[in-house]
Amino acid sequence: MNERKSKKVPLGKRITFAFGEVGDNTALQTFSFLIFTFYFAIVELPVLWISTGFILWSLWNAINDPLIGYLSDRTKTRWGRRIPWMLGATIPLALVMILLFTPPLALGSDVVNFIYFFVILVLFDTTYTAFNLNYNAIFSEMFVTMEDRSSTGKVRISFVMVALIFAFLLPTLIIEDIANTNPANVDITLSQYQLTGIIAAVVIIITYFIILKWGVKEPKHISKDAETAMSFVKTLKTTFKNKTFLWFLIPALGTWIAINILPTLAPLFMIHVLGVVDAELIGLVLALQFIVAAVSTPFWEWIRVKKGARMAGLIGIITWIIPIILFAFSISVEMVFIVQIFNGIGLGGGLYFYDQCIAEIIDEDEIKHGTRRSGIYYAVLNFFIRLSAIINFVLIGIVFSTTDWQTYNPNPNRYGIRT
Repeated sequence: MNERKSKKVPLGKRITFAFGEVGDNTALQTFSFLIFTFYFAIVELPVLWISTGFILWSLWNAINDPLIGYLSDRTKTRWGRRIPWMLGATIPLALVMILLFTPPLALGSDVVNFIYFFVILVLFDTTYTAFNLNYNAIFSEMFVTMEDRSSTGKVRISFVMVALIFAFLLPTLIIEDIANTNPANVDITLSQYQLTGIIAAVVIIITYFIILKWGVKEPKHISKDAETAMSFVKTLKTTFKNKTFLWFLIPALGTWIAINILPTLAPLFMIHVLGVVDAELIGLVLALQFIVAAVSTPFWEWIRVKKGARMAGLIGIITWIIPIILFAFSISVEMVFIVQIFNGIGLGGGLYFYDQCIAEIIDEDEIKHGTRRSGIYYAVLNFFIRLSAIINFVLIGIVFSTTDWQTYNPNPNRYGIRT
């Protein structure tokens, strides 16, 4: 409906728009990579406490994500619907990235640290959702044709590679003992984690400023859809009646379970199972998957042209299944690197069609209901992304608690692991 009124977005604006991926992925992947290891190995919260915190967090997500999406769709300002939310979330999110690694350890209380951990989860989700949801929503509104979305998507994936340097590689260069294998140096390790949080905050502020200054512009005819937005209850009902969207949520949930579980457990797995000494190798292993994903984008675009977006997306998911399983059975660093190459190819297919498919679902909904409701769709999708984290931590809690890993003990002899 809006395609006739929309103009082709210049290359320069596409590039500056993609800067949002740097800050967005720096925040999310730094969080995914370090949050569990930090609170388990540095703060030394029992794994069941951490799992409980994430389960309680899911209750907040059930309210927070749909509410922000609904309010975003109904926002009416001179700057449009999405930009005020993105602007308002920038500084708070940067501050939260620093607070992630500043728990009140001096008090020496698990209860106090658990409360702090839960509050930090809530603050991170609220600020990150406020930006990420609207950043993705405006993508489907600025770029309305498959060609525009495809070409911009390739630029976005390329910028993800930049974010990986800050999220995976830089922390391993700064944090010498990422899993606190030498507790005597915990104060040094803590300060290195905090420096990582400060750098992440600076990256977020700079890249978000670039996108907000030069990368986003809301089409006026779509911004006016705030005037015809449905009530909250009706919005949720119509969203969950969309069968296409419901089917899409299933592979989306699986995609994010796989994406989140690897960085969460990679530090402990590679140090205590594979005997990795150099922290930089951990960052390289995680970054390799996403680098290959970005490089494989032209391959997946070729498949889309041949098979269509939906079928190509399914092929990508199937391609991803086998290496994901093999990763868990890796017996050496060399095997992990090989597996990650194939992981990246499958991930490339999943990420490439992720934005394309949800954008087409929103297009279909707009045609049916006469108003564009990108916010609520991305809000529900964000909830399922957080749900994937809950599933991961429930699994981690079950496995760790049944294998004598309830609390962290860096002594390798306790677990019979290699050194």
